[in-house]
Amino acid sequence: MGSLIFLVFLYYQYREYTRPFQEMPKTVANFAALDVSGQKTDYAREKGYATLIVLSASWCPACMAEMPVLKKLHEEFSPKGLNILMVSEDDNLKAAARFKAANKMPWTVVHWNYELMTALGNPRVIPVSYLVNGTDDIVLIEAGILEEQRIRAALEQILE
Repeated sequence: MGSLIFLVFLYYQYREYTRPFQEMPKTVANFAALDVSGQKTDYAREKGYATLIVLSASWCPACMAEMPVLKKLHEEFSPKGLNILMVSEDDNLKAAARFKAANKMPWTVVHWNYELMTALGNPRVIPVSYLVNGTDDIVLIEAGILEEQRIRAALEQILE
């Protein structure tokens, strides 16, 4: 009987650990973070009519694979009100700054913190992207490499 209880306990621990989000957020609350230059900023200052919040890291192959799509979306949709806010999950600000510079990212890159991760539902995977409309409602969450056509269609609806 004791081993059965232990197995059930292990199953629930495993299930909890492998869920990608602790809680799927519906909106994005304001959060503060340091940008890669060490300056404090917050979500309210960085958002646009549509905001694509992207959790990424320099050591993540999938994150690097979606970089051309992010640049294309930025080039096409930023004049219409899209803002990209990248959250670096690198170990420190210096690594995040090198990541931004090496990839010539024209958008703001901030370093992760617990307040920020809690506001985004504590995902346990990267890359993760949140498309947020002008009223802070999350309209699309992509875990894994961005599916360009889905994001593009959602952006066109938001930015009509």
